[in-house]
Amino acid sequence: MKKILLVDDQPTLVALMSEFLSSEGYDVTTHTDGLTALQQMIALRPDLVITDLSMPGMDGGALLTAMRENAYLHETPVLVLSGRPEHEMLEACGERAVLMRKPANPEEVLKAVRRLTQAAQPPSPARGGSGRLTASFSRLGDASLERLIQAA
Repeated sequence: MKKILLVDDQPTLVALMSEFLSSEGYDVTTHTDGLTALQQMIALRPDLVITDLSMPGMDGGALLTAMRENAYLHETPVLVLSGRPEHEMLEACGERAVLMRKPANPEEVLKAVRRLTQAAQPPSPARGGSGRLTASFSRLGDASLERLIQAA
């Protein structure tokens, strides 16, 4: 089972993304700040890190820099999900990560996760292999996020 470390300071988004990725067969560990995540990364050895850029303390850009400077983590793939404008994301990350803007389509996130972990995941039982997922990760923060699974 591929391990994903999800780092974001928005608890609702973390809960939904974690549940979604877990239902797709990934082992998801979450943290709400970059420093705590970095401290746990050596032991965890994730196959992928998904992070936001805007977080208190160590932000996603600093986390990415620290990872690239660490011999054990420098090749770990990173997916940055951020609401920042694209030019700011490019300034913070350059070519060191795959960038996606929030709100992100969950199916597009899943495609990126699969590509970055180089794992073909079988259809999850929750989706029955023929379900269709519709979700909205918009209105982050305290606003509600919706995740609906409908049988096809």
